[in-house]
Amino acid sequence: MKRKLVAIISTVIASFIFGYLFMLSLLIGFLASKYVAGGSAGKQGKFKSIVIPFRRWRVHLHHWLYSLWLIGFSSLTGMYFLTPLITYGLLGGSAFQGVYCYGDWHIIFISKYKTKTDVSQKIGS
Repeated sequence: MKRKLVAIISTVIASFIFGYLFMLSLLIGFLASKYVAGGSAGKQGKFKSIVIPFRRWRVHLHHWLYSLWLIGFSSLTGMYFLTPLITYGLLGGSAFQGVYCYGDWHIIFISKYKTKTDVSQKIGS
């Protein structure tokens, strides 16, 4: 509950600072991610999740994680979709949706030897 409240307050503050164009693109990014991503944690969305095997681990690249990487890349290179506000809004909306809507957003490294049941029990606790 506390995580969701902080996320909502941060979004409202950013919207007042950056304006309606940022807020609109943030909403579009959120809704697009909500449509494309899985309905709940562990469910397959419209696209297959990016999972990279690495030694005894599976590295799950959540969409919120690569959205943040794209925000960083965009700000470092100066490459934007249309304007910086729209780019940051769309990608920020995607990142916000990934953290806000899923309980497993923080689980990136998963042991190859654990089953899905083990992971879901860890999320529930």
